[in-house]
Amino acid sequence: MMINRDLYKKYFTQDSIPNWVCPTCQIAVLNTTSEHFIFEDTAITKQSWNEDWFDPDMARYTYTALFTCSNPSCKEAVASSGFGSLEEEYIHTPSGYEREYVSYFRPLFFHPPLKFFQIPNDTPDNVKKAIEASFSLSFSNKSAAVNQIRIALECLLNNLGIPQVSNENIKSKRLSLHDRVELLTHKYPKLKDICLAIKWLGNSGSHCEEEMTMDNVLDGYEMMSFVLDELYDNKHERIAILAKQINDKKGAK
Repeated sequence: MMINRDLYKKYFTQDSIPNWVCPTCQIAVLNTTSEHFIFEDTAITKQSWNEDWFDPDMARYTYTALFTCSNPSCKEAVASSGFGSLEEEYIHTPSGYEREYVSYFRPLFFHPPLKFFQIPNDTPDNVKKAIEASFSLSFSNKSAAVNQIRIALECLLNNLGIPQVSNENIKSKRLSLHDRVELLTHKYPKLKDICLAIKWLGNSGSHCEEEMTMDNVLDGYEMMSFVLDELYDNKHERIAILAKQINDKKGAK
């Protein structure tokens, strides 16, 4: 699954809300109104407006908003908060270009959290829980978000019955996550390299010198989505069965 990254990476304005999909029904997009979107200068901005050195593009906001699902049978209420700033733009008018400052915003929090991909229904509960924890952290703490995807991988290996301990020698040895992923080679060869990449990404999120980006988070989501679809979404199996039936009949007889 390819995620529309622009939905989660770009700043937005009140007049141009991204088409975030409702986390409850996962069908319709979220909408808001000016009455439900409130923003205010931060304390430092309030104190600085009258200073000679202060420019409008130095202004910073805090916003809070209530979004509503546009699906009439859902109408979920989704709370959001984040930050904003002023950006100078030049607007074309009949008399030429005029300078204008536009307020742009970035989210830090959604409740319920946005769902970046659909988790197959048959996914084990502990894997779902770790992924949903990652979703809730995706905007505010990207390192923690990718680390939760690593935890989801560990839970997934447990559910697949991948050993946690090696008994090859006299003394048992606890296997690292890397070692466990390597054991996927025999039964799940198609998934091994993808799971290994998820592991490396999660490791990076655990180190203080590694600064995670939204692209890193979305990379983890796309890879995990692929793995879960392969394991728990039977649409591939249904299509294979359908193709075999048609091939056996040599048509739609």
